Amino acid sequence: MLKFFTFILSVTSLNLVFAQPAGSLDQSFGSAGKVTTSITNGEEKAYGISILSNGKILVAGQASSTVTGKDFILLCYNSDGTLDNTFGNGGYVTTDIQLGSDDVAYSIAVQADGKIILGGYSDNGSDKNAALVRYENDGSLDLTFGTNGKVLTDFDGASDEIKVIKIHALTGNIVVGGSSIISSSISKPVVARFLSDGSLDVSFNATGIKLLWITNLDYQYLFSVEDLVVQPNGKITATGWRDFPGLQWDSDYWVGRINSDGAMDNTFSTDGVNVYNGTFNGHDRAYSMILKSNNNILIAGGGYLDNLKYDYTMFEINSNGTTGSIAGSTNYGNLLDDISYALVEDINGKFVLAGSTGDATNKSFGISRKNADGTADLTFDTDGMTTTTFGANTLNECFDMQIQSDNKIVAVGYSGGDIAIARYLGNAQPQLNTFNLLLPANAATGQDYSTILLDWSDAFGATNYEIEYDINVNMTAPQTLTSTLSNKSVSGLQPNTTYFWRVKAGDGTNFGTYSNIWSFTTNSLENFNLLLPTNNAINQPFASVLCDWSNAMGATSYQIEIDSNINFTDNPQLINAGNSTFYTFSDLEPGTSYFWHVRASNNGSTYGQWSNTWKFTTEINTASLNKQNINPFLFYPNPATENVQIQIGENLVGTAFKIIDITGKVIDLGNFSDTKQIISIEKLPIGLYYFEIEEMNSILKFIKE
Repeated sequence: MLKFFTFILSVTSLNLVFAQPAGSLDQSFGSAGKVTTSITNGEEKAYGISILSNGKILVAGQASSTVTGKDFILLCYNSDGTLDNTFGNGGYVTTDIQLGSDDVAYSIAVQADGKIILGGYSDNGSDKNAALVRYENDGSLDLTFGTNGKVLTDFDGASDEIKVIKIHALTGNIVVGGSSIISSSISKPVVARFLSDGSLDVSFNATGIKLLWITNLDYQYLFSVEDLVVQPNGKITATGWRDFPGLQWDSDYWVGRINSDGAMDNTFSTDGVNVYNGTFNGHDRAYSMILKSNNNILIAGGGYLDNLKYDYTMFEINSNGTTGSIAGSTNYGNLLDDISYALVEDINGKFVLAGSTGDATNKSFGISRKNADGTADLTFDTDGMTTTTFGANTLNECFDMQIQSDNKIVAVGYSGGDIAIARYLGNAQPQLNTFNLLLPANAATGQDYSTILLDWSDAFGATNYEIEYDINVNMTAPQTLTSTLSNKSVSGLQPNTTYFWRVKAGDGTNFGTYSNIWSFTTNSLENFNLLLPTNNAINQPFASVLCDWSNAMGATSYQIEIDSNINFTDNPQLINAGNSTFYTFSDLEPGTSYFWHVRASNNGSTYGQWSNTWKFTTEINTASLNKQNINPFLFYPNPATENVQIQIGENLVGTAFKIIDITGKVIDLGNFSDTKQIISIEKLPIGLYYFEIEEMNSILKFIKE
């Protein structure tokens, strides 16, 4: 007999957060993913589950009655979690196997013809027998099976129970595993095979029963077969645990393989049985298994890994009985006992473990998923594991689990004194209706009509979005846009207009519903201000006056008008300034008051209203008054790249000048050394600047390209 030590891999958690990832409760099932069922006033528990091809869910376990004691219970649920009223008595059936006996069903199997078999035990007070009951697909007893649908078996003349049932697909034979309990400290592991009519198959070990005490030392242990798999060739691989009751912490994983005739398979070990010890040399118990296509085995259960508390464990056993490369564990908390009772491979080749986590007074369903190599699947509830409780009940345990054809995970057990079921998403599920509009804020005003960014939160699982906007709140003639991102820029809107918009999300196949409708109002073409010269400014150089204004959001071009009459009726000049926000007037009359205003356009043809009218007055021609030789103030080129030239009157030679950036910071200053001066601007960053001659109280705006 071989004994191996397993190596349990640890993994580092990553933080991947999704709105509705795998591992989330399926909101379409029951009440937010959970169902509890109470049939009687007594204790009820679910131990087994089978999912039918039509999506209905069969659950097996026990119900309690003050009249009949514990009874087998078989329930049938629709795929939405409601009881199937066409099955049994309003969705369930209870069976008192012997008059007033305690009857508990631990396992369920469905034959190819749709008949349902439950296995467990029946205790009439003097004898505890392994029990099988078979039902028709409507929940009625199959009277062709055993005696009126029931089969009781003494495995070894002691207290016997069945923990697992499997159907051999090729023969229809019923293979069960469990234990024959001799005393509180001694029990035998058992595998038995029945024909489809419920009689023992005597071609299997001559009696139909295989008691798996292999050596004369096995009598000192407690054994139990908890799960098994029947291969197409009839070989049976069983797993469970072996416990030495004389030691406080000593139980081991146990696996055996039996040939189709009932003889032990000595290719698995010299005697067909192997025992495996965990890393901490404490309690290690297997409750479920998967037989892979290469005849390697994955077993799962609970083990002491680094302290005196169970953690979920899973590891691989090669077809020859040696340990393989796959191993993994799940620890819900160092002070908690975590035991996995079910192991299933999902449709993506990942391994799902289901069981319970907690202590003596508080327990929860615990579902964990592993990648193919045994490491935690961090796409499953962000850390590879999740827990579930039901209402205010502190005791919640999961004993079995199956995976639907859509990869959803259905786990069964109990909560308080009621049967409990939870369904989880196996695949991340698009949430096409769970997103919010973000920007611009609802009823926002003053929005840029030239380009506006519509923004919303991500809809989980969405690959594309459809956006509608309209000037009518009823969306009677909407414009439709599409985006693969959760935002979209919209251009070509009209100024001073209220728009309504909404979004819907798609996953490439389907669309969700449209979001709520939000609105925003665009700004107008009048949303700018005149800047320079300041209103009523005096002593402006008649040779060159810079008129400057702020940018009108969304404008593409401007017109400026100037006249010496406030009503613009004497000799108005209308200038197209293009997209510039300034214009320089030359050769104005000295000592003259001028009036000017600006208007903006967003398409080059339609203009908004004229701005307020501002006034400035040019300086007096002092050359004609005091015969000083004052030349006009000239600045060119503008825009410039490397140098600018400034021409001043002789009376300004020696005066100071400044170059100021748009923040008001003086970045260069100097004095005029001649009436003509070249100033290098090569090192200035590209942008807008002001050139100021302090003596003239004059500022000129120029652009460095």
